[in-house]
Amino acid sequence: MLVALLAALRRPLDARVVKALEQVDSRLAGIDEQISAAGQQRHDPGARLDTIGSTIDLGGVLHRTLAAAEALRAVDGSRVSVRRRDGTVATAAHGRVVDGTEASFGGPPDGNAFGSARTTWDVGADDGLRAALVVPIGATGTGSLAVFSRLENAFDGESVSVLTAIARRAEPAIENAFRYLEVQELAATDSHTGLGSALAFADALPREISTARRHGRPMCLLQIDLDDFGRINKTYSIEVGDDALAELGARVRATIRGSDTAFRNSGGADEFFLILPETTRDEAKLLYRRLEFEIANPPLGGVDPPVTISSGLTELRATDTEDSLRRRAGIAQRIAKESGKNQLVADDDARMPSE
Repeated sequence: MLVALLAALRRPLDARVVKALEQVDSRLAGIDEQISAAGQQRHDPGARLDTIGSTIDLGGVLHRTLAAAEALRAVDGSRVSVRRRDGTVATAAHGRVVDGTEASFGGPPDGNAFGSARTTWDVGADDGLRAALVVPIGATGTGSLAVFSRLENAFDGESVSVLTAIARRAEPAIENAFRYLEVQELAATDSHTGLGSALAFADALPREISTARRHGRPMCLLQIDLDDFGRINKTYSIEVGDDALAELGARVRATIRGSDTAFRNSGGADEFFLILPETTRDEAKLLYRRLEFEIANPPLGGVDPPVTISSGLTELRATDTEDSLRRRAGIAQRIAKESGKNQLVADDDARMPSE
């Protein structure tokens, strides 16, 4: 366009100027195409359907589902809820929504299956939500997809058809995301204790260190070793040992706070790590005493003599790396073992080597 204009004016042009103008003209054409495509996608749910299954991350699938739903006419908000096989519910929402519009994942109160549900509200506020459309995701009540509008007559039969198509497209993508999440959770969980795996610990420790540093908050690492645990397998049986580990995991989970995380070390069947964010050394010592009591009463596995623990505790320092923090906890734990077992050694103990 620019080249043609200048040529029409019969102005002499340097070859480099012509080339530069041609590139500008090309970029303008490309931008125009992108704007047109974006506008079409914004108002065309079908243009967004293919993106729903382009990820196996559950959050990504849910947000892509919302993006497709919000392309319907007059939508002011959207909400998607899905129930996993373990009963937990994942929800995502955008814009203005009304919680509880879907009475249940099963639909009507009498339990009958439903294909869609439309409702309207008579509201006084000029910008209040007046209409909602809900469709199920999955024939067995996997979840529901809802859209909301400030227009009373926003959703017609075509809206129902389009939203139903979006829900059907989302269903297999959600199932794939569920499977992927389950695999991740299996890899992150120790099967004997239900605590985090060594893989999960390797991922969590640097993240918690970074968080503590970013917010200038304390953090502690506790390393625990079961004293003479091998004798249980030898004296009793492997089954009794497995039961004792399961009991240990349950007691640890019941004792620590919601912000704390516990892991089993793959390098030692009887070795564990606890990450304690927002916790000073003195606070961690108090938590340890509670944990020590819970592990001892009643004895793990009902064995005699009872299983005891030797532990090392360290608090994050300004100069710490992940390796130095772990190394200090390991040294403290080893001192506890070598000093008679059944005790806690912290990094402020006089027996710790100077660094």
